[in-house]
Amino acid sequence: MEKQTFTAVYPQQMRPSRYDGAHFLCYLNESPAEYKADEDAEPAAGFAYTGPMTDGGTLVECDERERSKLINAILRTRYLQTEEDAVKTHRLQLLATKVGMAELSDEKAAEYAAEWEEFEAFRMETIHLVDSWGL
Repeated sequence: MEKQTFTAVYPQQMRPSRYDGAHFLCYLNESPAEYKADEDAEPAAGFAYTGPMTDGGTLVECDERERSKLINAILRTRYLQTEEDAVKTHRLQLLATKVGMAELSDEKAAEYAAEWEEFEAFRMETIHLVDSWGL
């Protein structure tokens, strides 16, 4: 079943906040949007966030406002640790094939290369996001 998502617009960029002792509320999937404080207000430049929380946020499992922990927590929103391990194992198999230490079909090699590119793009996006928070 597809998870329900919500979008909320804010007048400023949102930063992570402690939700409880084991979670932070992070605002991911940022996009520019028009913000109106109320129905009669003039629209101004704002920021939209989409996530599973009603305020557009995403709850991540993290016990401390620390760069590496927040990066890992955001990665877990898309990849379980075992899935990340599989992606990395496939990358090693692909590299071993390229140097003649293993064999993969062209189809599998292409699949593993695409899988790695997708993971690496999300990882870099996550790092840039957390770094933008100035931790």
